[in-house]
Amino acid sequence: MKCTKSHFGLLAVLFMTAYFITACSQSPVDVTLEIEEANKTFMETRKSGDPEAMSMLYTSDAKLLPANSTPIDGREAIKEYWSKSMAQGGSSELVLETVSAQGYGNMAIEEGQYVVLVGDQEVDRGKYIVTWKKETGQWKLHQDIWNSDLPIPQARAAANETVWVILNRVKADKALQFEEFNLSILEPAAAENFSERKKTVRLLKPVGPNKDGTFTYFYLMDPAYPGGYDMAEALTAKYGKEKSDEYLKMFADCLVDGQEMFETVQTK
Repeated sequence: MKCTKSHFGLLAVLFMTAYFITACSQSPVDVTLEIEEANKTFMETRKSGDPEAMSMLYTSDAKLLPANSTPIDGREAIKEYWSKSMAQGGSSELVLETVSAQGYGNMAIEEGQYVVLVGDQEVDRGKYIVTWKKETGQWKLHQDIWNSDLPIPQARAAANETVWVILNRVKADKALQFEEFNLSILEPAAAENFSERKKTVRLLKPVGPNKDGTFTYFYLMDPAYPGGYDMAEALTAKYGKEKSDEYLKMFADCLVDGQEMFETVQTK
């Protein structure tokens, strides 16, 4: 009996070892169609605006890992997240596209792409990875991570920070010269030598001429850089003094009567 028990125990160990080796070495199963169906439900539920229903698409111990945010753990926290997200998103539509989905038993890993639309306008696009878990025959999101393909938005002024608005009234026949100066001459110089200041500057282009044929362009320094802005300094650093003076004359020649500056403060 003793020998029989030992022999039986050895067989059991060998059987379990073989089972786990087989399980671990099994090839993944393509579950793309199943995950696409689950994503249809996800998109429809988001469109309905029901955060409670959204949270039920996740496992009870699910985790969200959004870009530029700390992890969001558990169904209640996920419900709160989607409640805020859907309120902010308004009429936006989320479109998901599965690139691939591989199943490993009751778990699956999906790679996908997303697009956010407002009407026909695309306002965001990016990629995501979701770990799905099958519970009572239904695929549920277990770990959800995504990030945008778009560049990080530039910083804007906070409440009570200073914003400079500089008005440039450009001669009727000098609009193209003004844009050429800014985009091909000034911008590369600022990017190379004053990158932090450049991040705060925007150039606004008019949609059409003024009644007298001139064009009004605006510089927005948002927020205004504490050290100020010196166009000549940026141009000289890149092109040298002689070329800088030539470019500054080109700039001045575009303007009707110089620049007009307004110092403003960002409201709440």
